[in-house]
Amino acid sequence: MGEMTLWDTITDLFHSTEITPYTATIRLFISLVLGTLVGAERQLRRRDAGMRTFTLICMGSTGAMLVSIWIPQIYPDFLNGDPGRIAAQVLTGIGFLGAGAIIQSHGSIHGLTTAACIWVMAVIGLGVGAGMYLASVIGTILTLFVLLSLEELEKKLFLNGVNKILTISCKTATPDITSLRKILLEKGVYIISFSYENDYDTDTSIITLKVNVKSQSSYSQLFDEIRKEGYVTQIKLLA
Repeated sequence: MGEMTLWDTITDLFHSTEITPYTATIRLFISLVLGTLVGAERQLRRRDAGMRTFTLICMGSTGAMLVSIWIPQIYPDFLNGDPGRIAAQVLTGIGFLGAGAIIQSHGSIHGLTTAACIWVMAVIGLGVGAGMYLASVIGTILTLFVLLSLEELEKKLFLNGVNKILTISCKTATPDITSLRKILLEKGVYIISFSYENDYDTDTSIITLKVNVKSQSSYSQLFDEIRKEGYVTQIKLLA
């Protein structure tokens, strides 16, 4: 038999089920590349979790899977152990990191997409560590497709506007909610969620709505129509 070429050696390492320093290096490098690709998209959108975060998540998940497979291989007493035990804890632990990416402010929640990306990249990292290169690459491509392409479709399906928090302060504890809803509907403002609090001692109330507002909407006209109700003292529209 002839000597193995460099390409043959690399191919064998890719297909090897044994965890060695060489196979571990290849898998960590692949996870670095895949994590960087998704992280770059988040970085370009100025998200708090960016390129470094996603790269480390993917590499860390790959490392956990490598260790999980390596322990039963290297220690004879653990040959009957479960190679997926350590890796299984990654998905549990990554949930706490994803929760940290979610920000709740004035009734609006931000960061759900980033949190979902964190979870997906952890799964992709585990796949790389297990030697599922093709599935991991396809998963990364599909993730980028969702992030880059489906946003425009999502905007078209959901009124092609932006979500904002509309807060209306009233000098009565019993404002005409039906009338306010009618004004918003006529102005093309879609109500996503609604909350209402009143103070009967001071005879005041605050209405908080998460709304979808078209970019071409005139905020001043909207505010003028709401003020015509007569009992509105303050209006806030926050991103």
